[in-house]
Amino acid sequence: METWLKDKLRGDWQIWFIIAVLSLFSILVVYSASSALAYKRAGGNTESYLLSHTIHLLLGLGVIWCMHRINYTNFAGVSRLLLWITPMLLLYTYFFGTTVGGTKRWINIFGISFQSSDLVRLVLITNLAAMLARRQNMEYNPKTLLGLIFWCGLLCGMLAITNFSTAVILGITCFIIMWVGRVPGRYLIRMAGFVIGAIVIVVSISIFLYNRGVDFGRGQVVLERIEAFAKVDLNGDKVMGNADRDDSYQRDQAMIAIARGGAIGIGPGKSFQRNYLPEAFSDYIYAIIVEEYGFLGAIVTMFMYLWLLYRGLKNVENTNRAFGGLLCVGLTFSIVFQAFVHMFINVGLGPVTGQTLPLMSMGGTSILFTSVAIGIVLSVTKGEHDEAKVAALK
Repeated sequence: METWLKDKLRGDWQIWFIIAVLSLFSILVVYSASSALAYKRAGGNTESYLLSHTIHLLLGLGVIWCMHRINYTNFAGVSRLLLWITPMLLLYTYFFGTTVGGTKRWINIFGISFQSSDLVRLVLITNLAAMLARRQNMEYNPKTLLGLIFWCGLLCGMLAITNFSTAVILGITCFIIMWVGRVPGRYLIRMAGFVIGAIVIVVSISIFLYNRGVDFGRGQVVLERIEAFAKVDLNGDKVMGNADRDDSYQRDQAMIAIARGGAIGIGPGKSFQRNYLPEAFSDYIYAIIVEEYGFLGAIVTMFMYLWLLYRGLKNVENTNRAFGGLLCVGLTFSIVFQAFVHMFINVGLGPVTGQTLPLMSMGGTSILFTSVAIGIVLSVTKGEHDEAKVAALK
């Protein structure tokens, strides 16, 4: 049995273990967190969302297995083709996307609905890793960095229009990949300065428009969320916007859930705040974890993601190719960073963003895209293990 598992499930076994634990735990949490939704939309059939989530997890595990059997070097060519499609995909999302939660983030292609940001993040990270790998023997200068800066700036900038928080996560991930990819610090500092300057200008213009009552779409929602979190009045009218009221309500309910959790929680399936948190099964699932499993459950969940990040960084040391190492860093950091953004928001340490908890929150396509990323990471570790075995036989 052990031999069969080692043959079928190759790569870093610790990552396999982390994914298995998170997936099994998510079934328990989603079953509890989605019960209120089941009574509202499924006539009280609480098993319907449990079954749906379990199927998505099994499909995700299947995707991980399929992806990890593919040589990871093949992903560079596929992602290069998709790179030219992603700007058009973001434009399509902006003009023709489905509005959910007050913003256009979802698109429907061939009957499949997904957030274009999930694909953009995967494609940009893979391409950035490939571009940096090809430049490892080059001297970095503005000319060799132009392509990297162009694609990172273009896609993150376009993404920020409809999904600011994901654009920030992706932008920081790109900086981490470039830093690990040995881009000189002076260029990274200049890029960071340019980005910060651009953000300051955009925010200043947004506040100017906000103060004059001009409706500027998603930017206004972002400002209202910052206003609600920081408890400041940016436009001086002392009147809460819609985003202010919604976010304050969600944050208060999450704080109540966390306060109820205590050290060991009130017990699996006994959440009370799931009946009041609008997105208890996705955006605020960590609050439900803390309520039901307490401080202990919160720490264990956090530890599992930190362990995943550690394995991603550890595999950089073990890989013989720059592309594989940069892929491990970028993909694992992106997943873990999103997880911590979700957790920080749930405990009141950041403005509401709508970021889910990877592999834990309910959501089919989100699970599948995360599974693709994990499958690629396992493909890298599998490739290195296979090469090590061949070298040992020589």
